[in-house]
Amino acid sequence: MRGKLLLLVAIAGQLPQISFAHSFGEPYKLPIPYWMYIYGAMAALVLSFLILGYFYSAEEASRPPRKFTLGGKKLNIFVKKFHIVTLFKLIILFCFGLAILSGLIGNQDSYRNFNMTFFWISFALGASYLSFVFGNWYHFLNPWKCISARFTNFNAGRHNYPSALAYWPAVILYMAFICLELFGNTQPLSLSLILISYTAINLIAVYLVGAAAWFRYGELFSVMFRLIAKMSPVDYQKDKTGNWHISLRTPFSGLIHERIEHRSLLIFILFMLSSTAYDGLRETRLWFNIFWQDPLQILEAILGKHPLHAYITLRPWYIGFETLCLLLSPFIYLGLFLFFLWLGKALTRSTLSVTELSLRFGYSLLPIALVYHITHYYTLVLSQGIKLRGLFSDPFGWGWDIFGNAISGRLPILPDMGFIWNSQVWLILIGHVASVYLAHAEALRSFANPRQASISQVPMLLLMVIFTGVGLWILAQPLQG
Repeated sequence: MRGKLLLLVAIAGQLPQISFAHSFGEPYKLPIPYWMYIYGAMAALVLSFLILGYFYSAEEASRPPRKFTLGGKKLNIFVKKFHIVTLFKLIILFCFGLAILSGLIGNQDSYRNFNMTFFWISFALGASYLSFVFGNWYHFLNPWKCISARFTNFNAGRHNYPSALAYWPAVILYMAFICLELFGNTQPLSLSLILISYTAINLIAVYLVGAAAWFRYGELFSVMFRLIAKMSPVDYQKDKTGNWHISLRTPFSGLIHERIEHRSLLIFILFMLSSTAYDGLRETRLWFNIFWQDPLQILEAILGKHPLHAYITLRPWYIGFETLCLLLSPFIYLGLFLFFLWLGKALTRSTLSVTELSLRFGYSLLPIALVYHITHYYTLVLSQGIKLRGLFSDPFGWGWDIFGNAISGRLPILPDMGFIWNSQVWLILIGHVASVYLAHAEALRSFANPRQASISQVPMLLLMVIFTGVGLWILAQPLQG
């Protein structure tokens, strides 16, 4: 009996989960015990909190972030002369058009077809990182905005955008997007149909409420990339005369003095955080065993046999269970966030409501969401996303070699596992320290005096410590299979 169960576990671990794994799967033994990493990270957070409390003043927190302006007349002449923006728009539209066409008529092998790697890796992941490095480039190069702009009098809309909707359409689309990523088992053909459907959704929405409102509140990538761009060291805008203004600033400083305008945007941010953490958790052996090993023997009592013997029957229920957990995850995080804000309010006896505090402090969670995203997925960009070079030579998977690099262009970058782990630890620590800084700066502006501000942040510090511990714990867990 035990031997059969072990065989079933092995088989179940090999069944398809999603299109791409989130790590190289190479076992790595930590050079020092895990508890030393977590304690060290927690100590760094506490130390940063103490330093900020002692040296960072309310006057400094009230100052606008420093910027260094670049460009000017020569930059604008260069951009206009060589039609740089138009060129990039054409490249992005070409890539999306090629992705849709390759999925419709190309080889259905996910690793040989251009569209799977382009959309899931290069766009969904890579564009996020580009937004952090280069700012809100997507605002000017959004392919769906480019398409809708081609229709005369189309972008104006027919109705005013309902204020009650706020960012809820983007939240719903984001949840649908993550569900497709984790549970959709998309193939090249189905991905092309999804992209066509998403294009239709955007065009209909623009026709109804106008481009300005929809691409601000509803289109999920516009919302997500704009949030990430707020943390970028690069900020650039185009004025009414068509001139570009580019500024450099300290990373994450774009969130200073920012306030969340609606609770739906807070849910969006929390889902950025919770969905990434949940995706990492569900890949672990521990999560898999909670259901399929049935440690409390609940399922075995209902089924009359071990659940692994009913794997095929229970698999849809397991997917439903995972989907429910995913959709509930931002609200669980919201409950934690509100609870620790309430503790800070109670300690300081502040007259500000918990809702008001959540809108003021919500942006302090964005650095954590960003570094969670990077630590969980950047190896995927290196191992699979870099193969886009070769896929341009053979986008349909038909054996072409247009640019002579169909094989060599698919060689992945495989960093040492020690480098990966240490970079993940540092990224998580940097993100949490940035969040502590942003929260403390907001506290100095929101509370009556520095002492009250520091006291209010003790619960928030505890929350950051919990997030740090959980993030490192998930990364340290062995993967299933």
